[in-house]
Amino acid sequence: MIIEKPLTEQQQKASQFNYNCFNAINGISYMCLGETVMILLAVKMNSTDFTVSALGSMLYVGYLLLPLGKMVAAKWGGAYTQSFFWICRNVAALMVAVAGVLSYFNWKISAVIFLLAGSFFFYGFRAAGVVMSQPLVGDITNDKNRGRFIAITNGIFFLARMITILAIALTTKYSDNLWTLVGIIVFGAVCGISSSKFMRNVTETTAIRDSARKPLAPEIKWGLRDLTMRRQLYAGFVLSFASTMVIPISTLAVKRGYSVSDSDALFFTVSLSAGASIMGFFSSRLVKYIGPRKEMMICQMICILCALSWYILPDKLPYVFMLFYFFLLGTVPALVTGAPVHYFLQTVSSEHRVGGSVLLAVVTGVPSGIAGMLVTGTLLELVPSFVSTPLDGYKLYFLITGFILVPGFFIIRSLTPLPEDKRSRPYEWILMRISGFLSPRH
Repeated sequence: MIIEKPLTEQQQKASQFNYNCFNAINGISYMCLGETVMILLAVKMNSTDFTVSALGSMLYVGYLLLPLGKMVAAKWGGAYTQSFFWICRNVAALMVAVAGVLSYFNWKISAVIFLLAGSFFFYGFRAAGVVMSQPLVGDITNDKNRGRFIAITNGIFFLARMITILAIALTTKYSDNLWTLVGIIVFGAVCGISSSKFMRNVTETTAIRDSARKPLAPEIKWGLRDLTMRRQLYAGFVLSFASTMVIPISTLAVKRGYSVSDSDALFFTVSLSAGASIMGFFSSRLVKYIGPRKEMMICQMICILCALSWYILPDKLPYVFMLFYFFLLGTVPALVTGAPVHYFLQTVSSEHRVGGSVLLAVVTGVPSGIAGMLVTGTLLELVPSFVSTPLDGYKLYFLITGFILVPGFFIIRSLTPLPEDKRSRPYEWILMRISGFLSPRH
């Protein structure tokens, strides 16, 4: 519902409740449809590493469809836009399920086409829907509760993901075949469509619709001229590129490098989701002490360290280390989701939020997705000729990736610090906790 005046405190709370319900069901849906299940389906279909790397990059290439979201929002507002494209997104997911069916009948070319097309539209319609998410979050919150709300709603999403992936892992342990994965995707699509009901119940002001009606060209010119916005574009590209290079390929490397079963691979993803869930709830307190800029720096450093750590792994799968590895890697999606949004909402005024959100998503998403697909795919095709085993190939891939990602850390570091970010100290929160623990209690 769209109203003419600012939301009351009661309306904000009701909208936040519906938004959280949407995110809870969406977390279930996403885990049944997202990168992990799609990658396992692609492996089950005997797809090439290049095809799998293309799947991992579709999350960002799909931002090509993002301008559709602005067009719909200009007429019906942000909440309806996200609800509408969420239905489209989950219908597109059924194309991925069809790819599994085609693969079963050995129609390989058609199966790959449906797999890539389905994943593109799945992520493309998602991009068209979430183009309004940042302005919508800004609309249903205020400066006092925004950080806490972002942390809670992200935490709910990632917690739902963790519980769902655990259920999927247990399911595949007892039924590890192509039809199980197809059934999981269909179930996720149904959940995703049902979640749109809660998004339609979110109340918003006319600010989002009015902002979406503004011509995009002046907003793009403003964004490219503004130094702070330009630095956000560079940082967004770096973070998206790092995620594409490391996260999906980690699942692929464990699956093919160590030849583990689908259920074992999914149990590592449970650890990844646990890291994302905990960081989702924890990020609001972390950002309070170190700021979103330093959160993004930490995120990039995690990607670098995780990539380089592969080079020292033994030939036998180290289960305990891998559980910690995926747990640490799981904090990356939570940080990438929360920190840039927090930074964006504090540095961009409300009249520029829709245009800035579109510019940020398209410029950081599409180029990083294409670059990630090309670089990842090329490396995965080339490294096997220099090694003797698949595992050594993935080790070499991650070693090269780690060094490629190092300059990105300094690009993120160049972001304009926020006033409170300048005053904060990276280890202030930890030191305060240690000091409180060691001090005598009376």
